Amino acid sequence: MGPLPDPDTHKHAAPLSSEPSQPQQAPQASAPSGPHVPMGHAEPGMPYEPAYREHTGPLQAYSPAVPYVPPAYPRQPVPPAYPQQPVPPGYYPPAGYPGYPYAAYPPGYPAYPGYAPYPYYWQAPPPQPKRDGYEFGIAITSFVGAILVLLGGLASFLILLLTIFAYASGTSVTPLPASQVFSSYTLFTALGIAGVIGGSFGLYHSIRALFLQKTSVDFKLPQFWVFLALYMIVLIIAGVLFANGQAVSNPLLTIILIALAGVFPAATILSLALRRLRFPHSTHWPTTWRRFTFALVSGATQAIVLASIFELILTFVVANGLGVTSSAFAIDNPNFQIPNDPRIISFIFILVSVIAPLVEEAVKPLAVVIFIGRMHSAAEAFILGMSCGIGFDLIETSGYISMGYKDWLNVALQRSTAGLLHGLGAGMVALGWYYLTHPSASKHRFLLAVGCWAYAVLQHAIWNGSFGLSLLPAPLGPYFDTGTIPLGSLQIPSVILVYIVESVLMLAFLFYVTRKLRPTSTMPPTQPEPRTPTNVPRPFPVPQQAGLRA
Repeated sequence: MGPLPDPDTHKHAAPLSSEPSQPQQAPQASAPSGPHVPMGHAEPGMPYEPAYREHTGPLQAYSPAVPYVPPAYPRQPVPPAYPQQPVPPGYYPPAGYPGYPYAAYPPGYPAYPGYAPYPYYWQAPPPQPKRDGYEFGIAITSFVGAILVLLGGLASFLILLLTIFAYASGTSVTPLPASQVFSSYTLFTALGIAGVIGGSFGLYHSIRALFLQKTSVDFKLPQFWVFLALYMIVLIIAGVLFANGQAVSNPLLTIILIALAGVFPAATILSLALRRLRFPHSTHWPTTWRRFTFALVSGATQAIVLASIFELILTFVVANGLGVTSSAFAIDNPNFQIPNDPRIISFIFILVSVIAPLVEEAVKPLAVVIFIGRMHSAAEAFILGMSCGIGFDLIETSGYISMGYKDWLNVALQRSTAGLLHGLGAGMVALGWYYLTHPSASKHRFLLAVGCWAYAVLQHAIWNGSFGLSLLPAPLGPYFDTGTIPLGSLQIPSVILVYIVESVLMLAFLFYVTRKLRPTSTMPPTQPEPRTPTNVPRPFPVPQQAGLRA
């Protein structure tokens, strides 16, 4: 056959064309018979090509004499890609492999018509995050406290019923004056209402927080003039009863009027402060109903108990130090007359202007202080502190008004702005705690905290010490001591003018504080975002692996 051709002869051949530039003469070889020509053989008239030869150069076309035989197994057509189904919200369809005909997996296993497909394992919801231990502890505390408050309210109603039965049946061991009996009825009624209603609301919100883990709605109140108008109606009804000599003829009606005379003024102040803090109206409300209920009930229960205990202890300590007898402890009575003994006068000033302001302002917002670190804003801290003070005022004012007995309307008028006194004071104390525990609130947070606390105590001391004007020389002293202002058939004490001036100053300061605490822009929601339901699939990213598209 001659020498074999060089296999690298055509590696640098000319570009492909229809005719080779230099035709090569290939040796002729005999070809085996059969329809198929093996590699390395040649048909007559075709150039010889060895089996190991690469097709680097142009090849001659097959001879028309050789028919084309299709392969034994015909090529099957490539099936089309899997039809892409619409992906429901919440699914994350994984990407397909490069070159794989299916672009993505379906969103889930088939399901019944009308239901979402069951997600694959990578689309399953991730495990729920661990519950916040601090909030869980607060929920347990409020749950237990609400049960105790509810039981205390039921016990107050039980004592009230036993007292009424004892005096109605004439089996009372020690007969008491009618004024003290009426005061007892009013006090136990107020404690029972606060315990049952407040405890029920607190228990409801505690169950939602502890067991159902549901958020609360924003705390809203009607416009302040609604409560003010209702208070005016109560005063008109009471004035008509006084004019006809029926001030206490119907004890049940009188107790209801006394309770409303304490509720409506306090609600007016709270609604005014709440509306001023939510300005402009595009902002969110400062707090929620759950936190408001917690603050109000705590002020009406634990604050009253703690203040009574500490004041009683300090009162006996100061009285023993000054050598004052127990007769001076009757200053809570509206008809109490200041004696001329300097020791008793000093004792009264220390009690009402030092002990009472320090103790009461410290314990009123104490329940709110325990979660002051979770406050969303200074406005929320202030409004919750006010709620504590309002709860404290409702019980204290009801007790003071009931002590007036047949003259309870005059006491109610003097206590009209007591809600402003206690609410603003407790709000300033809570605001001071907020500044102290939030370094980002202000760079002068220590000075602001001390200033807020000092204002609350000083305001309370001036209010309680106003009785000292009756010690001034004549004519001012006697006028504020025994003078009256005629108002129809009523004779209002002249000292009410002092309380009006102080109330105007406190109201002006309330306007100033709420203006400073207003948000400068739209505030974020005061409640956390609701949890995603567990029955809705959540996006779950596919891990980046080799062969997967990002």
